[in-house]
Amino acid sequence: MRVGRDQLREELRDWVRGGARGRGGRLIVEGEPGAGRTAYVREALAEAAVLGCRVRYGAADPFTAELPLRAALDCLHPRGAGRAAVIALLREARRPEQGGGAWLAATDLLVSGVEEWCARGPTLLVLDDLHRADPASLLLWRRLGRSADRLPLLLAATRRPLPRRPEVEQLCADLGAGPGGRTVRLEPLTGPESAEALRRMLRAEPGPRLREAARQAGGNPGLLRELTAHWAGFIEITRDGPEPRRGDDTGGTRGDGCEDRPDEGPGGRPGRPGPPAPPGDGPGNGRGDDREFGGFAELTVPEEELPRPPDSLPRGLGYLSRAAYTTLRHAALLGPAFTPRELALVQARSAREVLAELEEPLLAGVLEDTGEQLRFRQPALRRALYAALPRPARTALHQEAALALAEAGHDPARTAEQLLAGGALDGWAVRWLADAARSLIAAAPAAAAELLERAVGQADRADREALEGSLADAALMLRRPESARLLATLHQRATDPGARAALAFKLVSALMIEGDMARALAVTEDALAERVHPPALRLRLEACRVLALAERGCPAQAHVLAGPVVAEAARLGDPLCGAEAHHAMSFALFHLGRGRESLRHVAEGIAWARRDPEANDMRLLLLANQAEGHERFDEPQPVAAALREARELALATRSTGRLMVTEALEAEFHYRLGDWDAALAGAARADGLTVSDGWLPVVVHGLRALVHGHRDEREAARGELALLPSDAFAAPAARRYGGHVLLARALLAERAGRPADAVRELLPALADGPDEARAYERPWMLSEIVRLALECGDTATARAAVAACGRTAAALAEYPGPALALLRCEGLFAQDPRLLGRALERAERGGRPLVLGHAWEDLAVARAWHGDLAAARSALTQAVAAYAVPGARWDIARADARLRSLGVRRGSRSARRRAANGWEALTPAELKVALLVAQGRSNPEIASALFLSARTVQTHVSHILAKLQVRSRAAVAAQAAARRPGPEAAPGAVPGPGP
Repeated sequence: MRVGRDQLREELRDWVRGGARGRGGRLIVEGEPGAGRTAYVREALAEAAVLGCRVRYGAADPFTAELPLRAALDCLHPRGAGRAAVIALLREARRPEQGGGAWLAATDLLVSGVEEWCARGPTLLVLDDLHRADPASLLLWRRLGRSADRLPLLLAATRRPLPRRPEVEQLCADLGAGPGGRTVRLEPLTGPESAEALRRMLRAEPGPRLREAARQAGGNPGLLRELTAHWAGFIEITRDGPEPRRGDDTGGTRGDGCEDRPDEGPGGRPGRPGPPAPPGDGPGNGRGDDREFGGFAELTVPEEELPRPPDSLPRGLGYLSRAAYTTLRHAALLGPAFTPRELALVQARSAREVLAELEEPLLAGVLEDTGEQLRFRQPALRRALYAALPRPARTALHQEAALALAEAGHDPARTAEQLLAGGALDGWAVRWLADAARSLIAAAPAAAAELLERAVGQADRADREALEGSLADAALMLRRPESARLLATLHQRATDPGARAALAFKLVSALMIEGDMARALAVTEDALAERVHPPALRLRLEACRVLALAERGCPAQAHVLAGPVVAEAARLGDPLCGAEAHHAMSFALFHLGRGRESLRHVAEGIAWARRDPEANDMRLLLLANQAEGHERFDEPQPVAAALREARELALATRSTGRLMVTEALEAEFHYRLGDWDAALAGAARADGLTVSDGWLPVVVHGLRALVHGHRDEREAARGELALLPSDAFAAPAARRYGGHVLLARALLAERAGRPADAVRELLPALADGPDEARAYERPWMLSEIVRLALECGDTATARAAVAACGRTAAALAEYPGPALALLRCEGLFAQDPRLLGRALERAERGGRPLVLGHAWEDLAVARAWHGDLAAARSALTQAVAAYAVPGARWDIARADARLRSLGVRRGSRSARRRAANGWEALTPAELKVALLVAQGRSNPEIASALFLSARTVQTHVSHILAKLQVRSRAAVAAQAAARRPGPEAAPGAVPGPGP
């Protein structure tokens, strides 16, 4: 099991404390260049100095590796008489007549000196970069290692995986073996650990774009620090909170492993190490690292606009052999991941030869084995290797690689990647593209579209029509804006009736994606007025007519027409027709407010689509609708299952447009469940590609802005809203999904002390148009209007919002959300604890922390208005607890302020600071995970039970192990069992933390 850095640091402190009590030990610290080995052992030096140990530090120097005992001498006697005595013996040993006597005397002198130190008290010796040490120093370290079992001597050494030296391998195996030995491997930083490292470097909370860009470092602390410095001009830091304490700079040695040693970059460039960190409570010794930094750090440009990685990075791979380095450069041409067979094909060599030369990069951690491919673990390093090749050489190599892959009949998507990077297409490439277009569009529509655009300009008239048709298919698959324009041109040009009908269907699909339902309906009616063959195509056009009518405000007519479409699809038995027919019926039912019936047809459509891969795109659409439908019914398990299937299918089919929709829906799902970090990560993944779905930017930026607003990160929230285009709400679908944007704008206005402006931001929710009636967030926006309008004394607006919410709840009587919002509206307007208590009961069933917090807060205010201050204080405490789950800092502050004005306070919160270790240190989310771990559940089972991502669960488990100071899940269960209450507890109950 992977052990987090926090736990490793705690184990290191335990090791040093044992040494301070007289228990000897041996420690080997392994890690790639830049992993933070030096920072780790310097923590041991600082801790040992505080505890009164004698400490000595030295680092092997690559330029003096042949000088006998130089590394050991730098460690034990960096200066003074002891050093002079040993040097005198070494000089004497150079005389031919001395033999080995002087060598032995010098070694004995050093060993006896260490034994004298140990006789006076515990001693810690650290030899950094053992892999560079001279042979005599290695022999001395072996002797000292044997002494560590009987003396109060702590012996530590660090090493890299390369270069491989047999004597170093054997020494490390011996020192790490036995009861007194241990070996620590510093694994790459996890995502949360990288975010924490950024926070300490920048003294501000990193935003989602910056955290995503940090993945370029592959979890390497040294590379992360180098990239952060490289991006300094593109990182903006805003301060919403207190400034950091004076003197707390980013230099020195830190617990995140980002030390400043010049020889500890990711490439291992040679240099002299700095002195060990001085003892004391600085950031390098593991204490004093919990200071809160104010502010928010975010990239001012998208990740793709950042400058390319520093040119110096490839030079840091000097520890690789020339053959391994050359092979690695060729691998960089194949992209972030590749297979040995692909590399062998483009190099015209055997896979065995290639694998032999990749052994070093794999051992060094430059590459990692994912099971199916080899992958560059540090994307920034791959990009730097790629950029180091001259452009003409890169172009030629890409073209040769494409030809080799195509001739071998390899995956067309991989051939396309090489052609895209290889410049103009040769004649063979145009011919290959015409033949492979269909399979390429299915596997990689984005690459296919770009190549087809190039090929259309180079092809002769005979081939151009076929290429243009393939280009239209690719654009439609990608849901790109240009697909409708391109398809309209092709449709007008077509003369064959069958081809014209097929193009009409594609054009209608493109227009619907854009939200132009009027034109889509017109094209559909024109196509159906002609004779359409085959029958399956006519049925698909009829399904399109149902969709357009429902969206155009005629759901009853659409429902009537959908019945025969479903019956005809069943008669035909065609999977794609069956899926589209049930989709049309479900759409009409949804617009009629019959949600359960709609979901049943969605499920039938998915069952049809699973029968044929050609229906994969429709299956993805139906899965998204299924997730949204169950979301409206507060049914998280079916939502999670639908999104999981959609994600897997979108990744397998490389459907980027559908994947973005899935990411956006999953971000919404995590937002409502209170896992806001996962929500921000999903929204970041959904951002960045151009698609026709005009509602996606509204959802993505609105969701991000709302999360940042609730977390009281105002600059970040305003920044997200500023990224929305001026015509963001032009499409009806965008208005339907615009609730997050309006709520975020209102939140910022209220936070600025302008509640009347907050009401004005939400007034669009009062409209009763068809788009507004189906807006998911509309009922909640109406309840917020009631709350804010009453605070402003605007009872007329509040009353109008209550009435509008009543109409919405009546129209959507099946769904629990509108009914809950109506109870809240009526309870707020009347300040009725009874109605608000019923709203609270419904909110508790929904399992959404933010909604639950609002319900408790509203009830607390109503109870305070009625003079029940004790009950109000209790409700306020519950509200704050609910808000704390997702980290809604602004909502906590607002709730405190509202109740404070009514004479209700929670009491002093400064004394309630969370403990650093133990069960009391666990956050509410971590406690839930810990209790399930104690029940023996695996990470996937926990992720499914709590509707979290596997990565989030793994992060929680790592934090739990560190806070409970244990190494295994079994130890978590044992601690939970030890805290179990008495025999009166229910059988099998697992307790929470004690008081």
